[in-house]
Amino acid sequence: MRRLVLYFLACLAILPRCVHAQQESQLLPLINFAGARGLVIIDSPSFYLDSQRHDRAGSIQDIATVRNKAFTTGWPRFYDRLAHNPRPYIFWFQTVLHNNSDSALDLSLAYGSLDFVDAWLLPVAATNAAAEPLPLTTTGAVTPRDTGNMPSSSIPPATPRHSARAASLAGPQYIPGGSLRTAPTPSTYLQRQSQTLPLRLPAHASARLLIRVRQLTDDYSFDGFALYDRESLSAGFVNSLAEDHAYLIIQMLFQGFLLCQLIYVLFQWLIIRRPEYLFYLFYMTLIAGYFLSKQESLFGVRLLFTRWPLLRIYLGKTLLILPYYVYLRFVRSFLDVPRDYPRLNYWIIRMEYFLLAYALLDFLFILLTFNRGVQTLAYTVVFAIVFLISLGFTIYLVRYRQQFVYFILAGSVVVATGHILGLVFSYLEVQRHMDLGVPDIFVFPQCGIVLEILCFTAGLSFKSWKIEQEKIAGQEKLIEQLKANELLQTRMQHIRNKIAQDLHDDIGSTLSSMAILSDLAIRGNSTSQTMETMNEILDSSLMLMERMDDIVWSINPRNDSLENLLMRVRHFATTLFEARGVDYTIDIARNIHEVRLPMDYRQHIYLILKEAINNLVKYAHATQAFIEVRFDRHHLTLCVRDNGCGFAFAPPSTGCHSIDPAGSGPTTTGGNGLPGMYRRASLMNARVDITSAPGQGTSIRLQVDLD
Repeated sequence: MRRLVLYFLACLAILPRCVHAQQESQLLPLINFAGARGLVIIDSPSFYLDSQRHDRAGSIQDIATVRNKAFTTGWPRFYDRLAHNPRPYIFWFQTVLHNNSDSALDLSLAYGSLDFVDAWLLPVAATNAAAEPLPLTTTGAVTPRDTGNMPSSSIPPATPRHSARAASLAGPQYIPGGSLRTAPTPSTYLQRQSQTLPLRLPAHASARLLIRVRQLTDDYSFDGFALYDRESLSAGFVNSLAEDHAYLIIQMLFQGFLLCQLIYVLFQWLIIRRPEYLFYLFYMTLIAGYFLSKQESLFGVRLLFTRWPLLRIYLGKTLLILPYYVYLRFVRSFLDVPRDYPRLNYWIIRMEYFLLAYALLDFLFILLTFNRGVQTLAYTVVFAIVFLISLGFTIYLVRYRQQFVYFILAGSVVVATGHILGLVFSYLEVQRHMDLGVPDIFVFPQCGIVLEILCFTAGLSFKSWKIEQEKIAGQEKLIEQLKANELLQTRMQHIRNKIAQDLHDDIGSTLSSMAILSDLAIRGNSTSQTMETMNEILDSSLMLMERMDDIVWSINPRNDSLENLLMRVRHFATTLFEARGVDYTIDIARNIHEVRLPMDYRQHIYLILKEAINNLVKYAHATQAFIEVRFDRHHLTLCVRDNGCGFAFAPPSTGCHSIDPAGSGPTTTGGNGLPGMYRRASLMNARVDITSAPGQGTSIRLQVDLD
């Protein structure tokens, strides 16, 4: 899952940067004076290797540590130790300088890129003799060839011959410097940018130059010492700026790109408030911090690592470990790993804890020991294992073919490619000494990181779009649900109104008739008339109970299915048919359980069927009855037929129904008989077809449209 990014960044960082411009058999100049006119050397350079441990801080009193020490180390051994194994040693260099000009020289001591460099400019005794400089090469540099046969000296003061105008230093000068120290206070902008130490040598003065070098890391370069005056330093800086302007522009564009992305993601997080944006912001901040630690000095401003250079060592690996941790948190949030991949989430969390613990231990180790070699070796081993485990995580995720995984995979591929190219070019330039014309090997990993950020930004945008689409779909579904609830409320209100109407029409009228009959029974004088009235009251009471039972049954949720409705119709019909001796057939289709009807539809169907069966039993004088129920996916058809006497049927638009003269059928004008059937059918967009003629039976067919 995690690409080669941090692993290869570490590999690039640990490659020794001691660039051997020449073969070791052709050693570099000891010190170059071509850039400081009027400056000559009047004592042979000598060297001393001190294997004793000293504090990294420096002071002017430190020269006491080499007082009475014999500077007898040869230049080849001195250079070999500094180039290959500098950590166990402290390197001392001394020579005597003389200013032949008539004005004071403001000098700049260039030392390459070494960790800790201390320079002392010590006064020497003056005589009336003329100065005799040592021989120089054509480049103005003292070389081992010139000093190899000269007797080595110790630190006692030299006795050069001076002219009558000779002068000396007013006092010793001590200038601490190095890439892991802040620039000395008297340094100018050019001296800070070129990493040189400021020295001042009065006119016609001589001074002993004593240099101490302590190199504790493996990220350095050294090609000899050089002294420049103000004009030559400015010219050299301008020349180097012209040569490196493309590289500077690339670095500024890269840091500007990261800054713009940081601001963009910050505002996205403030607006959207999703955790993956916050983790992505932390990830880019740590990546920007790592590259800033390597290249902050290029921009000429003192932000963080130029103010406290040791942070580059203390936080060097931390800025590589923590991005990996934040990256895992980002992936877990971006891919919703806790929800979709709980087993994988368990192991990723364990790796996150391990990375946090390792980052803390690594920081404490480098803080206490300052041993970059062991730190780098441990880092390489640990992250090789972590990389293999992360590769397994990636394969596990790719198997599920989730869309968001491909954004992570694409970003990992491009950043890994960039770092592999950087590693290859670094090996060819540093180890094989091949000039490939690449301004800096960090260009390749930076291009990979830019493409990775674009992939991740596209992934976050795509996920935001998907979430918005899901929100819109959810809102549309909610609107549909609200409409359905509103329709349901309307139907419920309609049912309540219908129940109230039924109670008023049927039960109210029945109770009124019962009250009238009761009054007649009380006032009646005939016992037979009273009994007849009481029977009518009994019939009305039974009918009222039946109507109440129908209403209660229709609103009971347990009777919501059509199957329960037809079971009640079957029970009602069989009770009446058997009581009147009617031979009956009830045929209900087997797929009737697939029908889903609203509650008001079921009530209307039940009452229509009940009315048809009641009419059949009361008026048809039939010997056979047929009830059929069919369902063809689009229509529900219910039919009640008999072989009774039939009746003369008038269309429903006439508002009345007549019977034959013998009284074989219902005679209704309004009311709840046949017109009630048509009214209930219209309420559910159904159709009632009644076919009847005297002597030919009756057929009542109800068709309900379910589309």
